[in-house]
Amino acid sequence: MRNFLIISDLSYLQSINNSSLLVGGAYAGTVTTTTTSQGFATAGAGAVAVGKTTYTYTKTKATVKNRGSFDYSRADATALAYARTGNKIASSRDRNTSISLYLTNP
Repeated sequence: MRNFLIISDLSYLQSINNSSLLVGGAYAGTVTTTTTSQGFATAGAGAVAVGKTTYTYTKTKATVKNRGSFDYSRADATALAYARTGNKIASSRDRNTSISLYLTNP
């Protein structure tokens, strides 16, 4: 013999509307990387946010300069992420900087 559950027999079920279909929480993640050496600089940034309301921001800057008696390299990376679903909030921030200074013969 099998037992069947008939949903209409449950008195506590309630209807939901389309705006309540997103359930669960929120997620935010960030990553940055920078590298410098003589004559080069690299910067990378990534941000991800999952939720009903989200915000992401990334910024990178790489600079290489020759100042005569020295070479200068700098890399900056910033990443921000924010997510919200109901009362669940997630945020992440990451920042990275690399600087190299090499003395050269004048």
